[in-house]
Amino acid sequence: MLALTEDEHRRATAFVEEFSRYVAASGVIPFECMYRSHDFAETRMVLRIKGPKQHFALKIDTASPETGRLQSEFDLLVRLTQAFEKHKASRVVRPCYMSPRGMFFVTEFIDRPTCIDVIHNSTDDDQVAQIYRRAGAWLHDLHSVQPSKEYGFRPRWMTDGIHALLTEVPHHIRNEGQPMTKKLERDALLLKGIPETQVFSHGDFHGQNLLIGRGEMIGLDFTEAREKLAVYDIVDFLKADIFRDATPSAVDRTGILKHNKDMFFRRYRHPVHMEILDFCLRARLLKDWLSLWHIKHACSTYEEDRRHRLGDRLRIAFQNG
Repeated sequence: MLALTEDEHRRATAFVEEFSRYVAASGVIPFECMYRSHDFAETRMVLRIKGPKQHFALKIDTASPETGRLQSEFDLLVRLTQAFEKHKASRVVRPCYMSPRGMFFVTEFIDRPTCIDVIHNSTDDDQVAQIYRRAGAWLHDLHSVQPSKEYGFRPRWMTDGIHALLTEVPHHIRNEGQPMTKKLERDALLLKGIPETQVFSHGDFHGQNLLIGRGEMIGLDFTEAREKLAVYDIVDFLKADIFRDATPSAVDRTGILKHNKDMFFRRYRHPVHMEILDFCLRARLLKDWLSLWHIKHACSTYEEDRRHRLGDRLRIAFQNG
């Protein structure tokens, strides 16, 4: 449970009471703060409401009345709930209530592990591989919500971002990262403009936004959803693989375990240009690694481990061609 200030607790209490009136609940419903945004700590958080028969998630964004952010996500959840009805093993969290004031909405709360919980912590490689297979199936269903398009691949923003990061890291990291960057630039020239699949995308498809239900996978947090290249959602999910221990021979040229990548594509069947995917995976791992070496960034213990793992995988990836 995360601590709330007096003002935050008063506001949260008012929100919970508003929802309680909507569902005609009697008495005081207990709640706790289970998430606070790192980048928007003062305005965005999620509460867990502990109702007598069911628990709910109450998502707050106090700036949303001006931006329309929560209203847009709630409307999308309504649409996706309907779109996913035809799928037996894929769905999204069900929306329950949108506050007329626009500062919060409520969905069902699902007390199930996330994909990240398993990828990070499981000692069973086969169990993890099945998570990748099921995640690929869920993403295939999301990317089928509307017809796909073709869009010319534009890698420049990725290489520009890497160059900017190289100027803000220690000298020894810059020396190691520069040959990797040059290799990516050569690949970018060959891939620029190649048609790739553009779809309706999650936009923030990391493993914490996909819950492992009993016989189903459940997506959440669609605030970044929009049309974009399908590979970007795929990269967001696959990159968590760096937390799996692996021998160099088990890792492919992207820095990802071959088996987990293959399992993801057992059920994800939209057309993907694999050379573009490989380029994007390598570029994303390199950006993440350099970001954690930024001279002004103080790493937590978790981030130090992630930085070490990213470095190991990148060295394998770029040794493999």
